[in-house]
Amino acid sequence: MQYIMKFPCFSEARDRLKKIKEERLRRSDEVVELWEGVLSKNTRKLGDEVWTVYEQVCIAALDCDRLDISRNCVKLLDARFPNSSRVKRLAGMNLEADGKFDDAIRMYEALTKADETDTLSRKRLIAILKTQKKYRDAIEELTDYLKTFQNDQEAWLELVELYCHELDYNKASFCMEEALIHHPHNHLYHQRYAEIRYALGGFENIDTARTHFAKAVQLCRWNTDALYGMCIVRGNIPE
Repeated sequence: MQYIMKFPCFSEARDRLKKIKEERLRRSDEVVELWEGVLSKNTRKLGDEVWTVYEQVCIAALDCDRLDISRNCVKLLDARFPNSSRVKRLAGMNLEADGKFDDAIRMYEALTKADETDTLSRKRLIAILKTQKKYRDAIEELTDYLKTFQNDQEAWLELVELYCHELDYNKASFCMEEALIHHPHNHLYHQRYAEIRYALGGFENIDTARTHFAKAVQLCRWNTDALYGMCIVRGNIPE
């Protein structure tokens, strides 16, 4: 009960919850504890804010495997907003947590059919495929997603990792290049691209890896992984 001891008052607990949301902090255990110990007993004081709190608590509870709390939050939200896609998505996440993947897939597919711009539901579908270790299906779904949402950098990076998992480094390299076009000053992107090119092997690829490891170090001299990469690459390039 450490967080309740730190935030014993309702106003302090509410402000802390708001701060966690605004700063996008991952403090799921803290959110759940503040909810159970303080806020759940004073929901009337929250006013209309209670609905956003229910959503925040639901996601945190799923993260902590507290399905009793998440289900109750979805039930209350659904009663208030019966046609909300956000609430239906939360219900789908509860189905995922229960291992009811087929039911969750049907729910997400219905949401994306009703709204083709619903990127979050499409990403949940991809997450389920990854959970089921259907990596090729996940790649196909994500590739189709990127045909519409080419500027989604998070999606490009996810596709990089999926291709690397399948040892398809040529396609992973292409996806990483797409990410670099949009973020040429991100040292971690240069480092990851260098790692992929090194994995491809061959003089040209290793030389390219050296260039991008060096760029990563230039952008961030504390990037020890890129420094180590430079040492490894140098030992594999003939003088």
